[in-house]
Amino acid sequence: MNIWIPDGYKDIPADRLGPRRRFKESLDEILSIPYDKSKVFVCLESKVFGIGVESYTVGSSEFCMNYVARAGITPLMDNGHYHPTEVVSDKVSSMLLFNDHLALHITRPVRWDSDHVVLYDDETREIAKEIVRADALDKVFIATDYFDASINRISAWITGMRSVQKALLYALLEPESLRNLQNEGRFTELMAAQEELKIMPFGDIWQEYLNRENVAADYISEVMDYEKKVLEAR
Repeated sequence: MNIWIPDGYKDIPADRLGPRRRFKESLDEILSIPYDKSKVFVCLESKVFGIGVESYTVGSSEFCMNYVARAGITPLMDNGHYHPTEVVSDKVSSMLLFNDHLALHITRPVRWDSDHVVLYDDETREIAKEIVRADALDKVFIATDYFDASINRISAWITGMRSVQKALLYALLEPESLRNLQNEGRFTELMAAQEELKIMPFGDIWQEYLNRENVAADYISEVMDYEKKVLEAR
């Protein structure tokens, strides 16, 4: 159960503490209601800025991370909610050291939190690698996050899900020898090995996974047929 509050100010505020105090008191009141913590994981999601709140966001990363730590709830990170030079993949290991669980909104930001359909891109792969390397597949909740009405919504959902699945599979194939090279200080060999991995025949392994799961590789034709017969009629 995720809490995200897009409050803030477009221009320079006179009081930053007051809104954050009210937010804290509101969260305290929400969490004062008992719930089954073995079935419900309350998450708090931060953001760096947004349209209309360019100068100040109440639920900043610092606010949310501190509140999560104090309240014993689950941090949620959206990789579109940070400055352009920040990447969530670098944050995953730090968060897992101090939290029993971690929630992620995996998205594809373009310049800011524009949430395009998730692709099998560099950051998606790096996030998956960090989860697998930390042996945290049972500790991380993963959701895809997108807002793109310019393409078929069913296709967007499937493409995003498959992109995350591909990234996780790719991460699971990473050899333990890479970590050994780093631990032994053999950084030249590590770089060379990482580059070689990029051209390994991953597509064949993905296709074998689909075959074993009895899932068709081509989903576009079925989606387009559904769009013609059902969606257009609406």
